[in-house]
Amino acid sequence: MIDAKFLRTVQAAGWHIESASEEAVTGRCPAHGCQQCATLKPGGDIPAVDPDGHRDHRDIPVETFDDLRGHLRHRREQLGLTIKETEEIGGIAQDHLAKFEKDDSRRLPNAQTAIEWAQALGYEVVLRPGPMTALGLRTIADTRSKLKHRRRRFEIEAEWRAGPESERPKVGPKPKIYSSG
Repeated sequence: MIDAKFLRTVQAAGWHIESASEEAVTGRCPAHGCQQCATLKPGGDIPAVDPDGHRDHRDIPVETFDDLRGHLRHRREQLGLTIKETEEIGGIAQDHLAKFEKDDSRRLPNAQTAIEWAQALGYEVVLRPGPMTALGLRTIADTRSKLKHRRRRFEIEAEWRAGPESERPKVGPKPKIYSSG
């Protein structure tokens, strides 16, 4: 049986948890481009992974908007670009970046604007698996018994999203799907 302690052990060995069933975890090497994958079971050996053996050290970890803002402002200044020029390159509405670059800014860009801002400055926006929080690991471990029902619900939702828009209700939320999970 998978528990949070086992998931923490898998993660501590360097694996990114790709999926988890009631019996095993699929772990993937966290290095960009590495295809190494393993099925890890409680009670079995958990080999260590060296992600730094493959990691691109040009990656810039971003955990908060302040991190993102600081890196993008620094990059814009390195390139010798004005805020207005950066807005034009990225197709961003005039005066948006000036508000976002302020250190005391209370205004946050939407996700699309943040992506366009980064791309305008020559960054590729990539989601790369990273360590999960203790709460995330515990939630995964605690919900494995609900997996069968959830997977069926996910299939129904995917069918609904894939169907023709003309068959979807024009007003109101998507249909409710009841299950015990």
